[in-house]
Amino acid sequence: MTEIAVEGDLLFSTVVAKRDALLKQLQSLQGICRLNFAAVDRVDSSALSLWLCCLRYAQKRGLTLEIINPPDDLRSIAQLVGVDEQLH
Repeated sequence: MTEIAVEGDLLFSTVVAKRDALLKQLQSLQGICRLNFAAVDRVDSSALSLWLCCLRYAQKRGLTLEIINPPDDLRSIAQLVGVDEQLH
């Protein structure tokens, strides 16, 4: 199992670069991978988009992707739009 630390702010202004870096890391993995959000500072709705994008990418590659330590704000946004089951 591989764990990738996601760090810093996940905002509209930063998420594209973070997404590109994460997808590049996921490209070479197999099996189970965990994205650890423990070091994420601030989030907006683009953080949820980032997670869902990575999740779809992993599913297409046959990779099992899990999220650990999602920030409370990310959980709230996911619940608000009805996709909180995607954070489990």
